[in-house]
Amino acid sequence: MKRLADRLIIGAPFDDPAPFMGPVIDNAAAEGLTESFVYLLSNGGRPIKHMVRTEPGRPFLSPAIIDTTGMAERPDVELFGPLLQVIRVDEFDEAIAEANRTRFGLSASLIGGTPQDYNRFWANIRAGIVNWNRPTNGASSAAPFGGVGLSGNHRPSAFYAADYCAYPVASAEMDQPRANIGVGLKDE
Repeated sequence: MKRLADRLIIGAPFDDPAPFMGPVIDNAAAEGLTESFVYLLSNGGRPIKHMVRTEPGRPFLSPAIIDTTGMAERPDVELFGPLLQVIRVDEFDEAIAEANRTRFGLSASLIGGTPQDYNRFWANIRAGIVNWNRPTNGASSAAPFGGVGLSGNHRPSAFYAADYCAYPVASAEMDQPRANIGVGLKDE
């Protein structure tokens, strides 16, 4: 993951070479994300890849990865930016329990595993969008989009909302994990 993150190109939409990602929404968001990374470091997080402001005075950030497994208390906040927190566990059920240990619950994805693993994940994860071998972003506008907890409205929406009446969960599934990054990578 770190090797791939090191290759990501950050830049403006029409830069050459084409970037993988652009800036966060504004300088205040960039400062908040940088402060969050420092907070995690200061409270027991172990850096895997440091966050860097790539252009001083502008909201461009390099992606950061931090292992927060050893933190006594992890903040339960949504961070909208390139900051991946890794929590290591020994067993599948422990991973599900850890993922559910939040006030939020918009989306969750299981990458890899068997159909039986995915069925167990889908049945036990607390999220409104549950995917298998697909990312947590890019939800279909034709499927319910509500989420649970503080990140959603706990009710389905979108075009087919009237068809849903039990628990608002949408799912997108693929048999095999597959990554496709068309632009925005530096040569190895």
